[in-house]
Amino acid sequence: MVKSKVVVAFLCLLSIGLNYRCNPDCDSLPGLSISTTENPAGYEVLIRANPPSALQGRKVFFGDMLAEQSRFIDNVGLAVTVPDGLNPGKVEMRIEDPDCQDFVALDFNVTSADFFQDNPDYVFPPLPEIIIPTLPADFPPSIENAWLSPQNLDYCLWFKFVADADGNCTQTLDPLTSFEQSTCGKAGVLYEENQMSGYMDSHGVMHLSVERANGSLEEFEGELINPDDAPEKYLDWNSVGADCLSGLPGDFKKRTHMMLLTSKATGRQLLIYQQAIPDVPFDCL
Repeated sequence: MVKSKVVVAFLCLLSIGLNYRCNPDCDSLPGLSISTTENPAGYEVLIRANPPSALQGRKVFFGDMLAEQSRFIDNVGLAVTVPDGLNPGKVEMRIEDPDCQDFVALDFNVTSADFFQDNPDYVFPPLPEIIIPTLPADFPPSIENAWLSPQNLDYCLWFKFVADADGNCTQTLDPLTSFEQSTCGKAGVLYEENQMSGYMDSHGVMHLSVERANGSLEEFEGELINPDDAPEKYLDWNSVGADCLSGLPGDFKKRTHMMLLTSKATGRQLLIYQQAIPDVPFDCL
């Protein structure tokens, strides 16, 4: 019995040396991952663990600065906002437990505010927020035509589908007529006119590949989402980045159908909405 107590005491001392306490409330973080290792201040990072509940109540620091804005998302993980006041550069991101003296340290790069501007690794408008999607109650009559970013209406994904031998539209995108492009036809932007291919599978998941002019290939997966899942600021009409749309009549300014895509290359989310354009019919219904 004495020997057993000595062993337990030794293990506790050893764990203290490893930044852990002998505390039944202290839990490890198996399956720890983060959505990105680089972000400007004001952008969210999603931290995941298995199970996600292991993250509930944990504090997160960037260097010595506490990420005061955080929200635990049931069955998903912990979303934290990179705090203001940090200088661009490498910092240690620490995930702590209020009941413990331990922490998990990860390398993180705090970027400048213009990090995504004209950056060939991040062509589409990246979301500052993490969106957790749910399926919508109403689906569009067709996926075809223009899907725009509410952050920059000049960013457009133009979908057209292949027709079968009977003239009926399939779930496969036509790579000859589907593009990542500028809504207003601007030249020199990274999304000027990049060919797209892909398909919508039987579960309603969009599988999309964009072949860019610089020779790179970016792949996405995503699905239609409930617009209520998107921040309210993305539901109101604006003409940011696309003055060519400012003259559209009110009937064409509704954002009733939205899609959330995730890049396999960067893990970044792309939010797009279906923009009805006058006198442009759907080929596939």
